[in-house]
Amino acid sequence: MDPAGLVNSIAEAAFTIDFGRKGVATRGKAEDGRLSYERGIAEALSVFKEVAKSRLAVPADPRIIILAEYAFISQELQFCDQADKDTLGNAD
Repeated sequence: MDPAGLVNSIAEAAFTIDFGRKGVATRGKAEDGRLSYERGIAEALSVFKEVAKSRLAVPADPRIIILAEYAFISQELQFCDQADKDTLGNAD
């Protein structure tokens, strides 16, 4: 996976996680939300595992690991509600 594909996969996973969180908090959508959340977590985990194996360059290339982490955190902050002090606090 090239760096652009990595960032795209991370962004998709973060979107799926966020969609799931919002679904869980919506009456009548909890089951769909839970499934979406689980799917997003699985997607993110899969990308991070691939990064750890890193077929891009040197195994476990620190730049690629940092890129994956940065992309995920950026997406989490983009999607989080301004009232979500837990997520915003974790960005420090």
